[in-house]
Amino acid sequence: MAREPASRPIGQKRRWYMDLLPVTVCFALLISVGFLPPDTSKAEVDKAGRLNVCMPSQYAPLVTRNRDMPGFEVELVREIADRQGWRLNIVSNAAMGRDFNPRNWRINRAQCQMLAGGIAINASTRSFLDTSNPHLLTGWAVVAKPGVTLDQIEGQVGFFAGLTGLDRLALGQYLRGMGVSPKIINSGPALLGAVESGQVEAGISEALLAASTFGDTEYDVTLMGEPIQRFPLGMGFWKGDTTLQMTVQKTLSDIWADGTMVEIAARYDLDEQFLCEPDEVLCQ
Repeated sequence: MAREPASRPIGQKRRWYMDLLPVTVCFALLISVGFLPPDTSKAEVDKAGRLNVCMPSQYAPLVTRNRDMPGFEVELVREIADRQGWRLNIVSNAAMGRDFNPRNWRINRAQCQMLAGGIAINASTRSFLDTSNPHLLTGWAVVAKPGVTLDQIEGQVGFFAGLTGLDRLALGQYLRGMGVSPKIINSGPALLGAVESGQVEAGISEALLAASTFGDTEYDVTLMGEPIQRFPLGMGFWKGDTTLQMTVQKTLSDIWADGTMVEIAARYDLDEQFLCEPDEVLCQ
């Protein structure tokens, strides 16, 4: 009498369906990619021969109103455009520089293909834009006489926030914890005057603004570290504009490699503490 084959558990009968599921999903995704519109972002810029870049109206030293010294990132995007054979068209936007959240800038594709002049590379930005690798760091900075650190200061410290979206609350809590008393100052030149006249022992401001304001003085500008947050800065691109993003990133790599990045930074008193060199862990 023939033996009946042993029955298998139900789970084993269904297992082969489960094994095929990942393959099926991958296959479906590959097919769906073929229906996506092609990325023509770089081709469109090539065809027009012009790169439209949205930037703040003023955010020294990144963007200024000085024809001879138009700003670090103005010169940087001009270098990118020149190397690609594009004309550069800067679209000024007054909301940029006041807030690190690009959703508040009211910018769209019709205005520009790229954003620069203080694009913070963080979760908020990347939910809205694609970005290049960072090339700058900013945050709060201390301005003081050479060799003087924040924990050595016993008197008042002048504070000017500037047009930034940096966390003032965290800074205030940190200063109170150190026993430092801040005095609100209403402008960069006023902060410079207060420090030079001795009204305050030191100054605190957004790092790039501080570097621009105190660049030609005897005072050191030191970017604050932990627990105060730093922000890496780069270029912004619309989601999906991969060919344009890759072209700009490759050009930025060339600008780093031949020393042009450091040369431009030096003209604006931006030393190595502000620069995010390629593959630097701190800037990732």
